[in-house]
Amino acid sequence: MLFLTVLACLLVVGCFQSKSNQSSTSDQQSRSIYALGRIEPASGIISVSAVPGERLMLLDPDVTVNQQVPANGILGLLSSFDLGKAQLNALIKKKDLAEKNRTHQIAVAVAQKAQAEASLAQAKAKLRELELQEDKLRSLETASMLANENLIRLETLHADDPDLVTDYQLRKQRNEMDTALADYHIANDSYDTTKEAAEKAVTAAEANISVANLSLKQLDQKYEEQAINQEIEVAKETLKRSVLLSPHVSPDSLKDVLSVESKADHKTGSTEDRGPYTVLKTYLQPGEFITQTPIMQLGDLRQMVCIAEVYEADVKNLKINQPATIHSPSLSGEYADRIDPQTNERTGGIPGHIVQIGGVIGSPGLASRNPLAPADRSVVDVRIAIDDPDANHALSRLVGLEPTVEFGRLDSASVTASDRTSSSKSNERPHSRENN
Repeated sequence: MLFLTVLACLLVVGCFQSKSNQSSTSDQQSRSIYALGRIEPASGIISVSAVPGERLMLLDPDVTVNQQVPANGILGLLSSFDLGKAQLNALIKKKDLAEKNRTHQIAVAVAQKAQAEASLAQAKAKLRELELQEDKLRSLETASMLANENLIRLETLHADDPDLVTDYQLRKQRNEMDTALADYHIANDSYDTTKEAAEKAVTAAEANISVANLSLKQLDQKYEEQAINQEIEVAKETLKRSVLLSPHVSPDSLKDVLSVESKADHKTGSTEDRGPYTVLKTYLQPGEFITQTPIMQLGDLRQMVCIAEVYEADVKNLKINQPATIHSPSLSGEYADRIDPQTNERTGGIPGHIVQIGGVIGSPGLASRNPLAPADRSVVDVRIAIDDPDANHALSRLVGLEPTVEFGRLDSASVTASDRTSSSKSNERPHSRENN
């Protein structure tokens, strides 16, 4: 009997706890989730800055707050632009001077080569002349020997018969012999030195021709011009850093950076020939030095999003494509908040849906309006797309607005298997909040 009584008590307690858990789960699933949000462009707010210490020389006259940037992307110039422009012009003139100098050096090298070729021809001709002089040396040697033999014969005859060979004839023959010997010795003594000089002249001329050819080859390769061209490219890239550009324009698109200028060529409010980004705010004016503060902030207002900071405990109840409503006193017209007198429910607001659930838990960047909210709460960034195109246009004028985001109840959200997969993939990727 006692056993049956204890069993009955356990059954009653179990049923009570089961009903309590089901009620708690039902209340958790039926309640709405609220979070603070921040309105910003889908591509984020882009800060345009420069190296600290630079000075802002001027802003393009077409760069005004709430106006789209010029299509050419030029927002302004830094003070270093004038100095960089002067340096680039100096390098261009240096290149022109180098090209003229190269032309002159080519002409000099060609003339030196021609002169060396002429010297080589003369030296080779001298060598050929020396080859012929060898035959002449042999003839002079033979002539001197014959003159000497004749002199000896005449001297013998004169000794036998003085009347047959007179003294005059002896002197004449002796003179002829001396002349022949002198011609031979002169030609023989100068032959070696002349031949050596001619051979050295040939070597020198050939060396001069090689030097001239090497000079022409180096001039054809344009080493100096190539070095100056590299300096010009570096100067151009440095000069581009002195030009403030919109994100939709690449610095490589500035083909002629020397022609960059800032001038007003758009009417106020004109949307023609404008870039996609809008000037949200300017922090510096011409003449001010650049610090850590950005010069200006831009945003592509064609597509707006809301970044909601959801408590970490509520994130598990959110799914991709779950509906959300954005409420704020700043909204008017059909998006203004109102209370339905019949159902006493809150209506109005801007409809949207969850497109991304962050995977990083961090400290909130938005200050809670509830003074009793815990200071050490942790949140997750949830990205909400705007469903209404007209509402997207209205929010484009409210960048930085901090609305209240109400997420639709979980039982009213249409969550498919593909949504769960998308949510899982989104959670796998770290998501960092886009800073203003």
